[in-house]
Amino acid sequence: MTSTNELEKKLLTRCYDSNNEILQILNSRYSTEGEQKPTILFKHIDKSSPNTKKRKLDDSTIDDENVISPERKRNTRKELKTYINDQLNNQRKLIKKIKSLQRDKTIKQIDISSLLDKYNISKFEKFIKMNEMWQSYIKDLLSTPQGKFQLNSQFILPKLVNADFNGCLITVLKSRNTNVVGIRGIVVWDSQHSFIICTPRGFQSKEWLQKKENENDKEINSKNELSSCSAAELVGGFKIIPKKYTLFGFEIIIPKSKENNENAINENATHGTDDLESLQFTILGSRFEVRSIDRSSKKFKNHSIDDIL
Repeated sequence: MTSTNELEKKLLTRCYDSNNEILQILNSRYSTEGEQKPTILFKHIDKSSPNTKKRKLDDSTIDDENVISPERKRNTRKELKTYINDQLNNQRKLIKKIKSLQRDKTIKQIDISSLLDKYNISKFEKFIKMNEMWQSYIKDLLSTPQGKFQLNSQFILPKLVNADFNGCLITVLKSRNTNVVGIRGIVVWDSQHSFIICTPRGFQSKEWLQKKENENDKEINSKNELSSCSAAELVGGFKIIPKKYTLFGFEIIIPKSKENNENAINENATHGTDDLESLQFTILGSRFEVRSIDRSSKKFKNHSIDDIL
């Protein structure tokens, strides 16, 4: 091996960590007793192996454990899609089962709760914590650095355009598809062309079916729920609501006090308390047909509203 092999040596350092291995390859290639091949095989080294050094970014070291790899992101999206598809398939099977039981006159009472557990249907209560996290996120997004809310359109609208709606409790106000009008639920996945939401069951499945229950109402609702609600409303679960030609509504819970003292907020409080009030917003789904990860770079623009429905 002569000095003319320095270029090959530098190329091999990008593929091999051991200097002895590099010298052995070059000696074998150029020796009279070696293989003397006209080409050199460059192999790929997995940089995510534990023997590799830490990656530097802005003169600081970052452990590979703290860096989310693209493969992990792809696997997470794949698992989410699989989970949603399995839920939708189980819901269709359960709806078909309930309809067959309703047609059977010999069955007087159907145990919905046991059927939900048998078919592993996701319940609305499972995602309430997700909605509480979204309320905290959206309050931080719409508040000033001093923790105060500026209730003007010039400040709020650009923020809502860039907001992520995963976890938001939305209601379908208007739509060309009249079958989805009034449906409400917590957004499980804010996809590009649709909201995948988890809806409650029974009388809570639609906005106008919600009633103020007292002791008498509870007895009436438990008796008439099977007869007044459809099989799909009894099951609840996931529903895919297209964004196009659909008008959505949602609420943001904020403190009433002008100082907006966050320490005075009761996280478990509900509507109607003296310390909290709700801000109601409506969004046109056609204007939000952008992936949530790409929405942060969008800017608010005034458009005509001729294509609402």
